[in-house]
Amino acid sequence: MKPPGSFVWVAVILAVGICTALNAITFAVLYAALFGESDVPGGLSENATQVLTGWGGGIIGILGAYVGYRLGEKTPDVPEPPPELEEPDGLGA
Repeated sequence: MKPPGSFVWVAVILAVGICTALNAITFAVLYAALFGESDVPGGLSENATQVLTGWGGGIIGILGAYVGYRLGEKTPDVPEPPPELEEPDGLGA
């Protein structure tokens, strides 16, 4: 069994990795938009915008899935209701 503090460290490491990688990708895309040759007058192409949006959303989704899974493991089990309280099958029964 893992110590309870390991969950916090994994989440912090993932969050730091997200910030570092997102900053590096954002810098690279903006550098290419400002100093590189671009077909778009504003410099930031639609493809670059989609890369930033999709990548950032995907990584945040992974972090959210990890946090949700770990928190779901810690919730107590809900007992099943007794059979007499369950609704019978079929309509009008």
